[in-house]
Order: sequence, then structure tokens, then C-alpha cells
Amino acid sequence: MATGLTPTPTPGLRPRLARHRGAALTAIPYALVPILFAIGAGTIPGYATRSSLLSLLVLSSLLGLACVGQTLAVVLGGVDLSIPAVIGLADVVITQLYGAGWSFWLTALLIVGIALGIGAANALLSLSLRVHTLVITLGTGLIVTGGVLTWSHSALTGTVPTWLTRAVTVIGKTGPIPVPAVVLIWVGISILTIAFQRLTRLGRELYATGANPVAARLARARTTWVWVVVMAISASFAAVTGILFAGFSGAGDAYVGTPYLFETLTAIVVGGTSLLGGRGGYGRSIAGVLAITQLTTLLVGAGFGPSIQEALLGIVVVLLVGAYGREPHVASRL
Repeated sequence: MATGLTPTPTPGLRPRLARHRGAALTAIPYALVPILFAIGAGTIPGYATRSSLLSLLVLSSLLGLACVGQTLAVVLGGVDLSIPAVIGLADVVITQLYGAGWSFWLTALLIVGIALGIGAANALLSLSLRVHTLVITLGTGLIVTGGVLTWSHSALTGTVPTWLTRAVTVIGKTGPIPVPAVVLIWVGISILTIAFQRLTRLGRELYATGANPVAARLARARTTWVWVVVMAISASFAAVTGILFAGFSGAGDAYVGTPYLFETLTAIVVGGTSLLGGRGGYGRSIAGVLAITQLTTLLVGAGFGPSIQEALLGIVVVLLVGAYGREPHVASRL
């Protein structure tokens, strides 16, 4: 009973405040993109030129494609640490076999098929052994990299088609469209990924499993199938990224994807997808990718070395995790 000294709580005030806070946190990564662009345009000469913008989009596209599967894995409550190894696998195999006279498309299909097998194996091993995907994918990543180095004898040789190089260069065009093909590929894949999350049964089961696996199983969600599909998607998009990287670099390198071990997770965290699962999605990761790419470019333009760049990116991640962490996990609201 309320007294003169104890005010009566306003009905529904707390839920409204929670909704407003959640909306504000969701807006953070989207607000960072134009803010960082304005800072870059005002401090770095040539930052807002067409060539600079295309360069940002190409780099964002490569990172964004690698983040597709990683985002889905994180929403599911897992993580895929084998992505850098699969990128390196695809980069080396496509350059070696195409250089040896193989058909590009046949080689690409072979690579994607191998990646699908790696992803499915990651999921099944994690489920059968009851070990988190972080541990399983770390192990399979080491196996993949070791196998690639053994097969290629650590030789950085091979070639790629000229059109593949044009697809990932700033001066490349896609038919009459004056934009490199990799950017349009990323746009198309982004639309399909968001549609998959929101409009398909598997997408709904993905969020249900990430929020509460036990409740999802009791609701007859196909949790095992969701894990297999998501991890296979993650590996296959890592393979696609590796093939595109071959056009970007022009030669095979088993370690070309190593920076993406940190950058994919950073982009996802900056975007606001919860590492606990069940919340977030690829729309947020797109904002995170654009923000991280711009922030890295700003730091390079300011003359900071790689070590300082990593330290400052780490500070940004800690600050954002501190902000996002104040939002309760979705399972606590079920």
C-alpha cells in the first residue's frame, strides 16, 4: 500500500524504459557508420573520394561475407574459429588447381563441397561430444591449415582468372554498373541472409535454439539440423571469401584469413549481436562491418601501427560490450 513517503510506481514504466534502452543500444552501430565517415572526411584528405569509398566497400564486402556464417553461429550460441583456416584453404586450392589447368568453376564447387563437409563435421562433433564449437572449430582449423600446408608444400604459387581480379579491385566494374562485383555480391547475400533469418522456419528455429536450447527441443525445433546447417553455411561462406581473396591477392596463402579470426567477431560484437546467443542478426553485423572497416582506415590514416590499432579496437569492443551487456539475455524474458 502506498504512503505519503513511498510513491506508487507508474504501471508499465519499467517495461517502457527497457524498450527505450534497447532501442538506443540497437541504434549504436548504425549511428557509428555516418559518424566515423564524417570524422574521416573531415580529417583525412581524399577520404570521401569515389576511389576511397569503393576501397572501403570492397574491404567491407570481404569481411561482410566472412561474417555471414559467423553471425548465424553466434546467434545460435556458438562460434566458428575455423573460418580463417577455411579461407586459407580456398585461397590456396583455387590458385593451385586453376594454375594447374583445372576449370575454375569445377574447382570452386570442389572447394565449397569440402567446406560444407568441414562445417557439418564441426556441428556433429560438437553435438556428439558435447563440447562447445569454440573448441571443436579451433581444432578443425588447425587440422585444415596443416593439411593445406602439407598438400601445397607451403608454396605461394598459382594464378587466378583475370575477371576474378577485376571483381575485387577498386577499378573493377560489373557490366554497365561502375561498382566491383564483390560489392554487389555482398548486397545480394545480405538481403538473402536477412530474409533467411526473418522469413524461414529454419531462421525462427535458429533464434529459438540460441535463446533456450531445451525449450526449443521441447517445442519440436530441429535443433540438430539447425546446428548442421548453420555451421555448414559458415564454412561455405568462408570458402567463398577465400576464393575472392585469391583474386584480391593473386596468389595462394594459407594464412590470408588469419586477421578474420579477430575481425569477424569484432564486427559482430560492435554490431550488437549477443555472444550468448538468441539476440541480434546479420543486419547488425552489416553496421558492425562498416564501422570496423572505417575505424581501421581512420587509424591507418592517422599513422597508428598495427599494435596500436588492435589496442584501440579492443577498447572500442570493451566499451560496447559494457553497454550491450546491460541488456538482459533473451532467455530471461521468456
